[in-house]
Amino acid sequence: MNLASMVFTILMLFMATACQTEPVSEAEYPRFEIVADGEDFPVSIPGSFDATLGWLVVKEDRQSPTSLEIRLPVAVIHSEAETKKSPIVYLSGGPGTSAMRTAAFPGAYPWLKDRDFIVFGQRGTHFAKPALMCPEYREAVADDGDLIEAANAGRSRLDGTGIGLQNYDSIASAKDLEDLRSVLGFDTWSFYAGSYGTRLALIYAKSYSDKLESMVLDSPLPPNAIYDDESAVNLEQALRAIAADCAGDEACGAAFPDLESRFFQTIDKVTASPLLVDGIEQPVTAPDLVSLIPMSSESSVRNAPITMDRVARLDPALLEQLTGPAQASDFAWGMRFSVWCREALPFSERSRSRSPNPVLGGYESAAIDPEICQAWGVPPVDPSFIEPVSSDVPTLIIAGEFDPSTPPVWGALAAKTLSQSEVITIRRGSHSSTQQWGGDGCAMSLAADFFSAPKTFLLTPETHCGSTRTPPDYRLEWE
Repeated sequence: MNLASMVFTILMLFMATACQTEPVSEAEYPRFEIVADGEDFPVSIPGSFDATLGWLVVKEDRQSPTSLEIRLPVAVIHSEAETKKSPIVYLSGGPGTSAMRTAAFPGAYPWLKDRDFIVFGQRGTHFAKPALMCPEYREAVADDGDLIEAANAGRSRLDGTGIGLQNYDSIASAKDLEDLRSVLGFDTWSFYAGSYGTRLALIYAKSYSDKLESMVLDSPLPPNAIYDDESAVNLEQALRAIAADCAGDEACGAAFPDLESRFFQTIDKVTASPLLVDGIEQPVTAPDLVSLIPMSSESSVRNAPITMDRVARLDPALLEQLTGPAQASDFAWGMRFSVWCREALPFSERSRSRSPNPVLGGYESAAIDPEICQAWGVPPVDPSFIEPVSSDVPTLIIAGEFDPSTPPVWGALAAKTLSQSEVITIRRGSHSSTQQWGGDGCAMSLAADFFSAPKTFLLTPETHCGSTRTPPDYRLEWE
């Protein structure tokens, strides 16, 4: 343990001891309670890394003196450098995913050589106390049950414990972050954020830009991007872009000729007349076929043309894969509902329309069914939430060329009001490019280079791997 880490740990131990031996008063929020050796904590850090584990303790509702106390897990992984730059905080996506597993693999993040790395568990996510897990909904999805009834049951159960579901959104989480910075004693820090985490980063920047040195936003979801009105169109555009890219690739074009027209002709045909498939109770619809196209990672995008070809041919072996979606046990559906039903769906046309989306045979564009938001019953945030975020914090925006969830146009949308920013699009990339561990590491290299010298990087973005890398080849045979 180096000197800086020792001082940090001693300070945190002193704070934790004080909090544990004196009665808790209103003045003691926020506070940081360190975890002593041997105590339970959501994640274990490899023994070769020095870390401080603890809980950020805040009020669920900062305006209410009788509000519940909530506890958010935090892992501070210390750099071994004698002289360290300001720390980097990881903000995970979702909303509803927990960041904490990231702390188990600190060696994957190159900035630890000269910075502490902070992994923060957002309020309402798995391992936070309370966590809005909503097993009723997860089980209903797995068993093809009544989702509205399940959402009502989850809401009733959580309401019965005294939880205020309206207190779980990006604005509250941004205040949690500022409290964390304050209690840990950092003057400034930087954010490494992915997907929904980029929205949280931008909301923090709206109020606390002076506390931010820099941001890397991987797969940005700015608050002024109306996901629920655009997601189906974005997905169709990504599919057409892949087909066009395949056509321009000699090997792919030869293997799958006229891919775009054949694929969409099949989609139109099944839209008009859903398929009856042996072994599947419900007729197969066009959105079912679209769901078979792998696009969640750079590796899966390599399989997209061959899968589009199989859909176009209505390959029986492919259709057999149509089953219910797998549900991660650590996904906090309640947190997702609270965030989305407060700050996203209310500002979309989808919230006011129940007619099927005309794109891709009625593919559902809303991340959360509007009827589920009605059941969840949380009020919308102020409309100012969806205004563009203006900031002069140096920002690197990384987008995947074929990302159907957070397309490159949203990176450009965010950059319009970020005066010191650069958008780099990863060729044949998809969602969360920096965390595609099976790839060539270009996107993570971009993030590390940027954090080393943000302003210098922004002056010369073309000198980095994003403009010179060779994209992976498409797979031409099924593996």
